[in-house]
Order: sequence, then C-alpha cells, then structure tokens
Amino acid sequence: MENDSSNQDDDFLFKETHYARYGYERTNIYGLALLESRLPTYLERASDFPSSRHDQLPNTMLPHTQKGLLPKPRCHMITASASELTAFIANDGYWNCIWLDLGLEAGKSEVIAVDAMELGTEDDGIRIAVVIAVGQKTDPENEHTGLTYSLRIYGHNTLAEPYLEQTLANISKSSQIIPLQYPPMQLTHSNIQYKDDKKLGFFSSSMDGIIHLYQQNESSMEFQEISTYGHYPMLQKISDRHINILFMHFFSHPNGKQVVCAGGQNGELFLGFYDKDGHESRSHCIRTFSPITSVLIFQPQVTKAKENEELCLVVTSAIEQASVYRSIQTKGLDQHRVLPQSALYDSVLCSHAMDVDWDGEREIMIGTYGRQVVIYKQVAGTQDYNVLWRRQFAYPIYRIVHFDLNCDGLDELLVTTMYGVHIFQPNMWKAKSRLMEALQFIQSSKKQKLDLLLEWKKQKELEKAIIFESA
Repeated sequence: MENDSSNQDDDFLFKETHYARYGYERTNIYGLALLESRLPTYLERASDFPSSRHDQLPNTMLPHTQKGLLPKPRCHMITASASELTAFIANDGYWNCIWLDLGLEAGKSEVIAVDAMELGTEDDGIRIAVVIAVGQKTDPENEHTGLTYSLRIYGHNTLAEPYLEQTLANISKSSQIIPLQYPPMQLTHSNIQYKDDKKLGFFSSSMDGIIHLYQQNESSMEFQEISTYGHYPMLQKISDRHINILFMHFFSHPNGKQVVCAGGQNGELFLGFYDKDGHESRSHCIRTFSPITSVLIFQPQVTKAKENEELCLVVTSAIEQASVYRSIQTKGLDQHRVLPQSALYDSVLCSHAMDVDWDGEREIMIGTYGRQVVIYKQVAGTQDYNVLWRRQFAYPIYRIVHFDLNCDGLDELLVTTMYGVHIFQPNMWKAKSRLMEALQFIQSSKKQKLDLLLEWKKQKELEKAIIFESA
C-alpha cells in the first residue's frame, strides 16, 4: 500500500533504543500513568544506563544548593506489573528507573490500574499522589480463592521531598485504603468544577456499572467519594443505568471547557461537552456492536488548544474496526470514518495521537492484541486515512504514549506491551532536516522583514525629499 512502511524500514520514523522488561510478571491495559511534576530531580546518569533500575535510592550526595521548583511541569511515567511499580524519571540526556516499594506481595496482590498526579501549589506545598487499584487473594495458596479489591492512595497527605526521586522512593510512608465491593477498571483524573474553582479529582470505573469520583477533603486530606451528578450529569446517567465503562478520556481546553468521552463494555459510546463553569451544554450517545477498548479526543492541529479548533475522536473496539469521528463539536457522533487494516491484527486495545513527521498535523496510532502498532496519516484534502508506518512486536500492545523522556527537545515514543516497555527515539536525520527547514524559513522571514523595512525607510526618505524640493 502507498505510504505503508514495511518492517524492514523500522527506522523510517522511529528507532528502538531500549526495552525495559517487567521481570517475571506482566502488566495489563490500565498499567501506565503519566506524571507531570514541577519537582526537580537530582540522580545522575547510571553507569549501566539505560539498563539500570534502582531498587532503592543510591547513596548519592545531594546538590550543595537545593534546586527550586521547575518553571513548568516535566513529564515522567509510572508503569505497573502484577505487584510492582516502576517510575521512569526524565532527566537531561538520560532517564532513571526507580522501583516503588508499596509492600505488594507477588502472587497475592495484583495491580489492576494505576494513576498519578501532582497535588497542591508552591504556596501550600507540593504533594505527589500515586493511586492503584488492587486485587488481592484471600488465600494465596488456593488458586480458586476469591479476590478482594481496594483503591490504595499513596503520598496524598504528605509534603513532597525536595526532589522527585526522594518523593517517589518514600511515597509508601503515607497511604489510604478504600475497600471496593466490585472489580475496578480504569483510573484517571481531571480538574473538576468545585464552587468557584477547579479542584483535582480522580475517577474509577467499576464492574458495578458505576463511575466513582473521589476528591480530597481539605481538612482531613483524605479522599472521599462524591456524586458525579453535580459535576458530570452524563456520567451520573451512566451510573444510574449501571453501564460498565471500560475507558474514559477527559479533554480540557485552557479556558476551562471540557469534553468527556466514555466507552462501554456493551458498545455504548457517550460524549459530553461542558462549559468553563462545569455545566453540561450537550451530550450524545450511540451504541456500537463491540466492547469499546479505548477512546481518545484530540486536536488535529499541533497548536495550543483553542475553543474554536476542530476536535476529533478515535474509538477502538474489540471486534470492529477503529473509527475516527471528526468535528465532534458540531457533528457529535453522527459521522465517522474507519481506519483501514485496523481489524487485521486481532482486537485493537489502545489509541494515541502524535505529530510523527513534524508537519503540524497529528497522526493516529493504534496498538493491537495481534502485536502491531499502526500509524495512520490523513490523506490531504480528504477525510480518509492511509497507513504510514507499521511495526510488529513480540507481545500484545497495551498502551502508547509520547513525551520527552531524555529532555533533548524531541519526544520519545513509548509502547507498553504485556511484558515490558519499548522506548523509541524519532528518526534523527528527519529531525535534523525538519529543523534545518524551520531555521531556513525563519532566516528567510527575517530577511524578508528586513528588506521590507529598508524599502519602507527608503520610501520615507524619498517622500521627505519630494516635500523639501516642493517647499
């Protein structure tokens, strides 16, 4: 197919630079969380980078002068296997992997989902919260024993250490356990309207058909469940109908407006729009013929999200082809296009959007149970998509994310499979070529502006000369 890069051309867009295995355990589709934090880091590059993982903090001297908070948040990643959490800490030119000791017993406890967030402000103190949904065997010796479920929240009521590595390594010193009656699924968080302000809360979908919302009590610092009714009526209607939601996505505009999408176990697809005051302006609901495995709201143009910019929605399902809904602000869920070949590699488990070729337009990525990552590019002047890049892995694909892991200015592509994390760097030759094009454009623009300025000055001098001669 045209523009379809073969597996023999793996470096066409990305080159794999490292693979981090989970040990002897495996993860699941909710086993990854991104953490944005302003906390500085201090650990130096390990001698055996990138293969090293710190099971405990090394005995390293702290900087003589304590670093302050970063001017803007830096993105990091936390992954979960059955009973282990590993943090990938971004740094300048490298990253460090740190094992988070949460006291989980291998063979007895299993992490179902993970989420992470930064709480507080510089004025009242930064805190890092890590939330996990855990299933625990009542009798580890009996394979047929039942499971008990709980949410475990770490670090939410303790001020962060000066550095992120210290904070995460000691995060189990404070915890809150919330017992659950039913198996939990996805964990995610968002800023929600609280009185006249926005306050962070996290959501847990569950097999009881209820979307649970938790917010931190300002006095006790503990998380408490609150109703979604006053905040997200669409989510409350889902809970009233006891619809099992497998995946949710919250898209937030800088002006406070939100778009929320949720996909159900029986093919239900919900889409809601909320104004800056948290009021639901409208919602849409349709039903497909397959369990929905992921939903993703994204802005096709790589610019800061604006109110009038087009928004698209990618929906993946266990049986059907992946679909793209465009201009959802005006068209809702009325029209969609399928992604070609998306049903050829077993169930599609995840989706992502990233500008992989730096042309200002985001491409769509999907990961499948059939071990494929497929990247789609929109055909210019049409609503159709073609396969741009495809790569086969050894195990099913569970999540795809991108962020600047080594802080070099270019985002890495990270693919989590059943047994590990694959780290890809973008094609450096393409990056260099694109950078040179941008620099040449800037230089050309500067020259054009300078020529116009000189021409304007010359014109003004001529006008003055004409006026002087007339006088």
